[in-house]
Amino acid sequence: MSVVLTGLVKRYGPTVALDGLDLYALGGEILGIAGPNGSGKSTMVGVLSGETPVDSGVIEVNGQAWTPTRNTKVAVVHQEPQLFPNLSVAENLVAGREQFRFGRPSLTPDERLLVDDFGMHGVVDRPLGALPLSFRQRVEIMRGLLQDAAVVLFDEPNSALTFDESAELFENMHALAAAGKVVMLVSHRLSELAAHCARVVVICDGRTRVELSGAELTPERIAQELVAGIVVAERTSSKRDVNGDVALESDTWTHRRGAFRDVSMQVAAGEVLAVMGVEGAGGRELVRSLAQLEDATGSLKCAGRVEYVTGDRAGSLFSNLSVEENLALRMGSAYTGPMGWWRRGVSRSAAVEAKKRFGIKAADVDDSIGSLSGGNQQKVALAAALLTDPAVLVLEEPTRGVDVGAKADIYRQLHTHARSGRAVVLYCTEESEVFECADRVVLVSRGRVIDDALVADFSDVEELARHLSAATRADEQLTPAGSNPAGSKEE
Repeated sequence: MSVVLTGLVKRYGPTVALDGLDLYALGGEILGIAGPNGSGKSTMVGVLSGETPVDSGVIEVNGQAWTPTRNTKVAVVHQEPQLFPNLSVAENLVAGREQFRFGRPSLTPDERLLVDDFGMHGVVDRPLGALPLSFRQRVEIMRGLLQDAAVVLFDEPNSALTFDESAELFENMHALAAAGKVVMLVSHRLSELAAHCARVVVICDGRTRVELSGAELTPERIAQELVAGIVVAERTSSKRDVNGDVALESDTWTHRRGAFRDVSMQVAAGEVLAVMGVEGAGGRELVRSLAQLEDATGSLKCAGRVEYVTGDRAGSLFSNLSVEENLALRMGSAYTGPMGWWRRGVSRSAAVEAKKRFGIKAADVDDSIGSLSGGNQQKVALAAALLTDPAVLVLEEPTRGVDVGAKADIYRQLHTHARSGRAVVLYCTEESEVFECADRVVLVSRGRVIDDALVADFSDVEELARHLSAATRADEQLTPAGSNPAGSKEE
């Protein structure tokens, strides 16, 4: 069994998602796919699952040209299973080909055998939404097998699983490969890619950068290839003075649902602090908790107002409002009169000034936010937060999905805000962003802070990437398999 992708091209307007992607996958092995955000991994998953048509290129299965369609022979196991939570396990398994007996879905003997093999017999009549995430993913795998899927593609499948559940998931992957299926794993967890995959393909800018196997297949080498050739602007962050005043401080800060535990750290005024960690490690929840968006216990002290900008622009902006209205919403009473009337003249003047200050490319501040490019929408979201002059600005992946020019503009705004004696805390998944933007990086693994380093101590982004990868790998080797230092997450 083999799947070969040759010269796949996919464009979204001026954006090139896939730029001649070549790779192959063989039955009997697990192929790992690694790549930074925006590299084209998600587009590739969409193409193979039949959700995204390509502009050009060829896909071959067992040497024959093949066109993916929905409900095809490719099963995708998602980070968040795309099933029906209000239906039972059995109803999800037979959805689209139902046979009922006495008003309930009837499973064939083969289907019941598969349910038993996956340890789901006792919950077959329970609503899927009431079951743990690992059970839901088992159902997604079973649906693919019942549809006779020849390719099973796992897309960041264990970011929200416990360690025992992750171990079970990998057992299922290896069993599928042993049965001759083509198994592909898309993941940011470099140690797992190295441990479980026969080969790892690194995708950057919609193309295959390198294929690693054998002695070359290590987390450190994957990390190095992920940032190889990335050009970063000269860092101004390492030259900035941090005055030593504490802008934000946590003590034994612990997530109520176990995502992180006993985090004690300080962020100085004038500092840009990056928090890193793969999805599920607790870093994202830690950063969100600083803005009170995740419940945590312990002590958290802040020198003043905290503003937050989500990594998803849709969560920070109102698509039905104009640029001006989106900028004005966070300002509250600053743009309203004694009777609560909106002071349109004041609001418009401020919006025009913000458009100029933040380099927002729009014909007019009356333009709909939806008419702007992704990078300019992100500038509006950032500008709206910065106009309140927060003591601490908290952001998630502030430049995800924006072009190089917009990225540089956003970094300049973050540096300017920090130089004014404020603090910036951002959650990052890319070493290049940390290297270019941050003064200091805190690394989170399995719910604990395991490393705290000055970015200026690293000569280039590849050295930083190797350091962070080695620290994560060392922590995982010290932690017994099946344990979770941060505590189990509630389901």
